[in-house]
Amino acid sequence: MPPPRPYGPAGPRSAPPRKRGGGGFGAVVVVVLLIVTSGLIRFAVRTGFDAASHTGEHGNYSYNPPPGKDSAGVPETGANPLLADPGSPLNPARCPYTPWSTQVDAARAFFDSAAACLADAWKPVLEQAKLSFTPPKLVVTANTSGITTPCSGSSSNFAAFYCGADQTIYMPISQLQTDMFHDHWEIYLSVFAHEYGHHIQALSGILGAANKQRRQTGLYSDEGLDLSRRIELQANCFDGMYFASSAGGKSLTPVQAQSARKDAYGRGDSAGDMRSHGTAEHAGDWWSTGFDKNATAPCNTFIAPSGQVS
Repeated sequence: MPPPRPYGPAGPRSAPPRKRGGGGFGAVVVVVLLIVTSGLIRFAVRTGFDAASHTGEHGNYSYNPPPGKDSAGVPETGANPLLADPGSPLNPARCPYTPWSTQVDAARAFFDSAAACLADAWKPVLEQAKLSFTPPKLVVTANTSGITTPCSGSSSNFAAFYCGADQTIYMPISQLQTDMFHDHWEIYLSVFAHEYGHHIQALSGILGAANKQRRQTGLYSDEGLDLSRRIELQANCFDGMYFASSAGGKSLTPVQAQSARKDAYGRGDSAGDMRSHGTAEHAGDWWSTGFDKNATAPCNTFIAPSGQVS
């Protein structure tokens, strides 16, 4: 089956998505702010899934940081206190994940259990950096039909994503490609941990600072796309850190951790995509950095050489 379409209408990637309804200056401002922080869809590439003996297209996911909240946290990217040397680890933790099912109530319970563990893992790290922590809200639905968000409007053309305008992670089950991954819930957990990583970026001030720079340099300029890739690849790294924490607490088996690592190497910009997420190799490399080093400082994509975030 074809992969889920990312948020945004079909058509040339260079054309910014148009917001429905309204008009005048206010609508233009909302559209511009949305474009600044949307479109960072994690496009998939074809790859094998060894543990499950599957092949196919990986699902897409994105983030949409909050319009008008660039002052959250400390407005710095590479110099953000969250990333200060030597960096803080996510401590090993036993997480009682609720059993996975594609039924909405069961899936919601699964992601709720994961959200509680992610909060327990990240809260002390932000507090150590003297940054405030608030957990994101979570919306789990069977599909995208009838879902209206401050970031996507009434469009149903989106996959799992973080919307900073309401600090909510949206997880539509239909977009997780459960027909391919079946009960390999570690893949859905990895998608969720990536989106949670965007929330951590928002709380720290990294997203606000990066978005401000993108507005100044041009959203689709080389500099703007470079910043986009650094944002996404850092969320990959934070995803890997959480898997290190959960595997360290024996909540994930080595096979599950390896499955998630392989999945990370299957995500990235495909040929013809706008280069907003980085290559599949770099997507996997940064996930692996998070898992292998389990510290925030090594996840500082904003000071990495351009060749590591291409």
